[in-house]
Amino acid sequence: MNVETIIATLEQQAEVYERLLALAKEKTPYLVGNKVELINATIQKERRLLKAAEELEAQRMRLSGQYFTSVGMLRYKGGKISEMIKTVTSPHEKSRLIELHGRLTGLLDELKHATRLNQQLIEQSLKFIDYTIDLLSDDPNSQYTYQHPRHAPYGKPSYARYDQRR
Repeated sequence: MNVETIIATLEQQAEVYERLLALAKEKTPYLVGNKVELINATIQKERRLLKAAEELEAQRMRLSGQYFTSVGMLRYKGGKISEMIKTVTSPHEKSRLIELHGRLTGLLDELKHATRLNQQLIEQSLKFIDYTIDLLSDDPNSQYTYQHPRHAPYGKPSYARYDQRR
């Protein structure tokens, strides 16, 4: 099994992750500015890149499994890059794998961070929308104006904490 094929796949994965990271960073100001059409366009691009990332990961897993089988390590089928680094004998291939491993790890960490930030922005936006809906749908006379406790309207609960009649 040729390690160069795996290295080429890892380089393609890194490129896809870089583009996903760029889109995640591009989406943040759209979320803040509530630019729904731009958010949707970005999401469509992300979906295409995620599909490509899934295909590349499946290819990497298949190639890694073939590599580990070819070197007699059946238990590492579809294994980690770090395990492959330990088994590669060529110094050039080993250094290239180490470089790609670090690059991919850094990209995935950055992507997680950017995605988490965007998720928090979406959650805050949803909380604000819920708050606004609550303000608009509440009865303006319900709890905000004074009503004598004995004259509470029929069917509405009394919110008195202490019953003075006892």
